Order: sequence, then structure tokens, then C-alpha cells
Amino acid sequence: MIGILKFSGQTQDGIALRSPRSPSRNLRARFEGWGGTFLVVLVASAGFLGLGLHEAWVDAPTFDEPVYVASGLAAVLHQDLDLNDEHPPLAKVLAVLPVLFVHPFVPADGHWDHNDERTYSAAFVDAQVHAGTLRSVTFAARVVPLLEAVGLALVLYRLGRDLFGRAAGTTAALLWLLSPWVLGLGHLDSVDVSFALAVALWSWMLLRWFVRPDWGRTLALGALSAVVVTCDVPGLLLAGLGALCVLVAASRRSWRAGVAQGAAVLGTAWVLTWLLYVCLDPRVLLDPTVILPAPYLHGINYLATNDTVAGPGYLLGTSWVGGRWWYWPAGLLVKMVPTTLLVLIVGPLGWRFVDPLTRRRAGAVLALPGLGLLAVTVATPRDIGVRYLLPVVALWLVAASALVPWLLGHAGGRAAVAVAIGLAAAAAASSAPASLAWVSPPLGPGYQVASNSDIDWGQGFFALQAWSAGRHPWVAYFGPRGLGVRNVRGARRLLGVPPGRVTGWVAVSATDLTTAERSRLLWLRAYCPVGDLGGSILLYRFVRPPSAAPGPSRPAALCPATDRGVSARVGARS
Repeated sequence: MIGILKFSGQTQDGIALRSPRSPSRNLRARFEGWGGTFLVVLVASAGFLGLGLHEAWVDAPTFDEPVYVASGLAAVLHQDLDLNDEHPPLAKVLAVLPVLFVHPFVPADGHWDHNDERTYSAAFVDAQVHAGTLRSVTFAARVVPLLEAVGLALVLYRLGRDLFGRAAGTTAALLWLLSPWVLGLGHLDSVDVSFALAVALWSWMLLRWFVRPDWGRTLALGALSAVVVTCDVPGLLLAGLGALCVLVAASRRSWRAGVAQGAAVLGTAWVLTWLLYVCLDPRVLLDPTVILPAPYLHGINYLATNDTVAGPGYLLGTSWVGGRWWYWPAGLLVKMVPTTLLVLIVGPLGWRFVDPLTRRRAGAVLALPGLGLLAVTVATPRDIGVRYLLPVVALWLVAASALVPWLLGHAGGRAAVAVAIGLAAAAAASSAPASLAWVSPPLGPGYQVASNSDIDWGQGFFALQAWSAGRHPWVAYFGPRGLGVRNVRGARRLLGVPPGRVTGWVAVSATDLTTAERSRLLWLRAYCPVGDLGGSILLYRFVRPPSAAPGPSRPAALCPATDRGVSARVGARS
């Protein structure tokens, strides 16, 4: 591996330097460099795709997926953009295209623009359950996001290569692909990976513009600004940053050119954003808004109303309500491979070894957008998953790869790079097929240290259905609307039942236990589970009714081997 990475060439102004060799030798050297680094990324991409496709088939729909699929179908089939309260729509529309080929059952409705996303997504799930298409529809909706996760690795390779050399780009791409956290989120239909890809493409195009600031790349940057804007609301920040960077850089040559090119970036983004909305729902032209289409503005208002409401949080055994700034660094500690996290921390020190021009460009295309997105994320008082940091971590991996060329010049450094990549590969392979529930091994078990999309987003429902056969369990399930206890044959609803009436098997989603229903299940946290389903659903068995006395914030660890099979209160034998 290290020998392959050493085929990196030095770069200047984002363009690889070529020595004056004969054409045949130069071609052979370029082939060896390309084949020795990019081929490794392609092999890792194939492995990522294989694991991701398997998990996409095995995992049940997660909390937001039915809303995204239903709203994407409404946009494509009914030219309706009002069904989904959250905007923008691009990622959802792209993800739903393969779904059309599996013929989903779309519940009839004559008033698409008056549907409530909560009600209709539940009806959509119920329709798929009765039609027997829930698994195939869910799988099809995950194909595009999975390809986007792989595409992002290729963009990180190119971005790192153009800034710091091939070895840097290869390392950034590999650490992205070999992350259980990325694999767990990458095989789901969510806007997080799509937005991360859009951000990386935007950063790469901004870098290309710095290398050659012509009008073609100015318009391309504007087009990618439209992509980030129509993938997620924080993309508005990047569109403004892109125009500002172009204005400042171009103004050094000509003030008029700077203003013209900066305006072209914003103008192109504005036109293409409107064009997408008009294509998906021509009725937006009937609304007098000018800055952005009305559904987009309504989506901003929805997020401002809902995402600013303090919600329950849980991490490392601590519960709270509202946002905590330390949740984000601590969350990365929980969800990232330790050696990869160490690379992120020390890697930016490599910037001291690059030339000032590259350092300035890296600051503009990596640090500036990354810190801006980080500030927006940390300000959100809803600590429900570090998935919001995916675009930040993607850019951070490239920034940290600056140290790799220096490390490869030293024996100890080469070993360090090999260890980081090797341990990441081992973690990714061992996390399957429950990568979403993976946490850093020294901190596990996962349900004791994380919650919501960091451990349990509802993906264990199919496993719950299979396990429940013949057990008649009490169930508390956290997942998408439309799926619940009534869809589990023989199951009984646990929430609202006094503990004194509970005997036999109990299955509880980790998210319900620590956040969503933590006040109603505080008694259960005092008892040790006898097992789990994919790390996201905990299993208990009571031969006698449990006590209603409250337990701690941190759920009990698995029952010891001597008590396996029967749940016992912490500190007491069954």
C-alpha cells in the first residue's frame, strides 16, 4: 500500500509537474502513477458498493426515508413540491428515479398540494406494506445516494490530488470509503450524503477557478452553487461565499471583472434554482416571490420554526434538552475510527509544508466553507446525529491529507499511514451489516453512548419482525410513521403499560430508551438486556414483572453470562 502511495508527484498551482522525459517514459510514469493510486480508490469503491448494497437491502426504512420517497414521487409524478415541508428537493428527486422502475404503489389523492407529509408518508408506507413493495421501494431509493457516496470519494481524490498530490488525494478518498460512519449513512436515502457531494464538487470547482479564472469556470461555479442551494438550505451560504471569493480574487486584476464574475456566480445559481423548481412544479411562477421560489422560502421558515426548538439529546451516558456545543466533537469521537480521527486532528499541520499559494487556495476552498458549515451546524439546538457534519468531515479529510506527502518521506510516517488505512478497512468490514449502529469499539456498546441517527434510526424493523415470531413480545419501536407495533405479528404495545403488567419478552429501540421516550421508559434502563438486534433494538426477558423504580440515564450493559436469558435489575441477581 505504501509503495503504491509513493507514486505521488509534486504539484504546483494545482497542476502536476512533469519532468522532460521521452513520450514513452512519460506515458508509462503517468500510467503507473494513475494505476497505483486511483486504482486503489476504485477497488475500495467497489468494496464500499458491495457492502452498501447489501445493507441497503437488509435495513428497514429509517425515520425520514418514506417522507423523502413520497415527496420525490409527488414531485416527479404530480408536479407537486408542497408535500414535503423541508426544502430544497433536488436530492429527493434524484433518489426517487430508480423507484419508478420497481412500480411503487402510490396512494391515490386528488389534492397533492394539500397533503401533510406526516399523514401521507404514513399512508405511503402502509400502502407499500400491503402491496409487498416496501423492501424493494426502500432499496431502490437508496441506490442513487450510495452512488453519490462513492462519487464523493472520487471528488475527494481529485481535490486532494490537485492541492497536495496523488498520495494525499488517495488517502482522503480511502479514509472516506473505509469509514463505518460513512457506510452506515451512505446506503440510506437522506440529503446528508447528497449535500456533502455537492459541497465537495463546489469546492473543487472553486479551486479550478483559482487556477484558471475564465468565464467558463465562473459559470460552472455558478451552476454548482445552484446544486448546493437545491440540495440543502446551508448551500445558500456557499453560494454567497463562492461569489465573494470570485469578487475578491478577480478584483485584483480588474474591479469591473470582479463584480461581473461575482454577479455571474449568483445570477447563474439563481436562474438554475428557479429553473429546477419550474420544471418540477410550474405553479411556482404564479407566486410573486423573486429571490427564491415560494416553496423554498416556506421550507426555510419550516426549518427556522422546527429546527430551532430544543429537543432531547443523549451522548456518552448523559441526557439533556437543547443544543450542546460539545456534542459535535464528542459525537465524532463516538462515530469515527480512532486513527482516522487522529488524522483529522494532526493532518492540518501539514499545511506548513506546502507553498503559500496552495495554502491560500486550500483556505478558500476547504477551511472557509468547512468552518462556515460547522458554525451553522453547531448553532442548531437539535442534537440528533452528527450526520450533519458529513460535508465538514469530507472537506476536513482533504485538509488533513496535506500531511501525507511529508509522512511518506519517513519510515515511521509510512507505517502510520498504513496503520490508519488498515484499521479503517478493518473497522468498515467488521461493521457490516450493521454499520449505522457502529461506534468506536473502546466506547461500546453503542446503545449506551449514542442515540437517534448515530445508532438507531429505525433500521432494525425487518429484524424485529423476524425475531418476534412466536415470542409475543412487548414492543416500543422508533421509526418512520406508518411502521410500528401493529406491523409486528403478535406484538403488544409497551408504551403506556405499567411495568407491573409486563412479563415475557420485550423489544425496545435504543432511541426510545435514551431520547424519544426516555421519560416513559426510565424504569427499563435499570435492567440489563439479554441481547440486541443489529445493535439498535434491545431485547429483554422478564420472568417476573419488573419494578417501576427509575433507572439511570445510561442504560444497563448486557446481562452477565451467568444471568443470560433473564433480565435483572442492575446490582441485583435475577
